[in-house]
Amino acid sequence: MPTTLTPKKTDAPPTGGGGFDDFGGGGDGGRGGGGWSNELTPPPEGYSLAIRLGIVSITVLFLALSSAYVFNNAMRQPIAAPHILWVSTGLILVSSLTVELARRALRRRLENRFKFWISATMLLGLSFLAAQLVLWKRLVASGFYVNRNHHSGYAYIFTGLHGAHLIGGLIALGYVRLRERSNWTAVRRRVSVDATVLYWHFLDGLWIYLLALIFYWR
Repeated sequence: MPTTLTPKKTDAPPTGGGGFDDFGGGGDGGRGGGGWSNELTPPPEGYSLAIRLGIVSITVLFLALSSAYVFNNAMRQPIAAPHILWVSTGLILVSSLTVELARRALRRRLENRFKFWISATMLLGLSFLAAQLVLWKRLVASGFYVNRNHHSGYAYIFTGLHGAHLIGGLIALGYVRLRERSNWTAVRRRVSVDATVLYWHFLDGLWIYLLALIFYWR
């Protein structure tokens, strides 16, 4: 007699999240409603890699400009160092502390503290940019125009480029601050914040380098 083949339980296709809950897959296998497939393209580590590549490219740019600065003996032409420099330097140093506090608050899942410290960092960053505008006005008032000599020209180029990259950092901070938690996974959010904090610390260190190079190295 012919035998009827009855499918075993193990032959049934799997249903459910399949172990992808950490990536926000949900019970539908992660195929609907902002599923895990969107969260894994690109993988979260891609953010960190992109930031590191950006840091490398920015470093190469400023090293090239520094080489030209030294080659042209720009440091031999004196330039005044307004007191506003200490204000702007203090602001960016404090912002490096607040952004680190935000990162630690996120790791401890203290959402309100995370948002507070990110907001404080953004406010300090904006204050730093305002101080840079005051710095430029003080330089102009002292007679140091862009085309006066090599030293003043490089001063505007260095500080202007640093300010432009800091604006990029503010945009990144605003993104991780304003995006709703439900719209991305915990893994991607943490990696994105870590990458943004790394970039911000880099800008802090870059400013200290530029400060010493432009205004205090003879």
